[in-house]
Amino acid sequence: MDSLIPDGLTSGAPPQKIRRVPTAFPPDQTRPSAERMQEEASLWFARMRGGRVTDDLRARFDRWLAADAAHRREYEILEQIWDQSGRLVPKTRGKPDLGRARLLRGAASLAGTVVLCVWLGMAWLGDRISTDAGERQHIRLADGSELDIAPRTRLRVRFDGTRRRLELEEGRIVVSVAADPRRPFEVHAGGGVIRDIGTRFEVQADRTRAKVVVAEGIVEIGIPARGDGLFRRLKAGEAAELDGAGVSRTRPADPAASLAWTKGQLVFDAAPLAEVISALNRHRKIPIEIGDPALVHVRISGVFLIDDEAAALRAIEQVAPVSFAPAGGRPASVVMNPLRPQR
Repeated sequence: MDSLIPDGLTSGAPPQKIRRVPTAFPPDQTRPSAERMQEEASLWFARMRGGRVTDDLRARFDRWLAADAAHRREYEILEQIWDQSGRLVPKTRGKPDLGRARLLRGAASLAGTVVLCVWLGMAWLGDRISTDAGERQHIRLADGSELDIAPRTRLRVRFDGTRRRLELEEGRIVVSVAADPRRPFEVHAGGGVIRDIGTRFEVQADRTRAKVVVAEGIVEIGIPARGDGLFRRLKAGEAAELDGAGVSRTRPADPAASLAWTKGQLVFDAAPLAEVISALNRHRKIPIEIGDPALVHVRISGVFLIDDEAAALRAIEQVAPVSFAPAGGRPASVVMNPLRPQR
């Protein structure tokens, strides 16, 4: 079957026929059938959101769906995650959206492998916490609050009798805050402060900037160094960025997609390959190198599993005109190259 190179690689040129080379990372046939089925669903989901869905591809997809009721069930889980990630307008009344929580809990099974998270028990006063590439941690703090910590993250926990404070130096965390009216909960990141008002939120930061996404409840963000005492409120489904100079405008956010990494997925909607690869590399032991600059701006969409490194590569090959091969030398890596046109 002929494939079309997506927009961004051809610069408007007529579609070329390309030869799809065998992947260097074939599906692991030794895994339990349920896990293989989850990966098959992930691959089909990626294919059906590629640049072109032909009649032949649609027919093969329909046959796969009809072959086993479990196929449809696994595929529908992915569709629900995708649909949920597209709803940017949050609920503003009534009870918390328990359906979203159930969706993400169910979606955790898609990883199909042992999740590389570590339950560290209690975190005490003044603890410094760091994670390496490919390492996620789930921590319960001494006050009952919980942290999900992404790879390549560094932070410090500072609790005492009057305050609860996290200092995020770099990386990404999701905080589920336990109620304690006597002790405010604050995250210091990117030159500013995020103050909780009973909520669940994500902070992504480097040394100079931070991005905040609110999943539940309300937070306040501000720049104490400015001395004006002003804090801006963000509610569920909103995001903002801050640095030492100020806070950006509030904008709609997608908490389901932004926080999906805590459940073993990364969600992208028409994202450049460079962005996708950069995000994946934070979660990988074996990094991906882009072998051709022409691939950087190719855009893809999909839900990608991050706990099975080979499965993520196979999914990308279904939606982008690329192939992967092990790179020589040390440290180990894999190289992404464009598919070769047929002659």
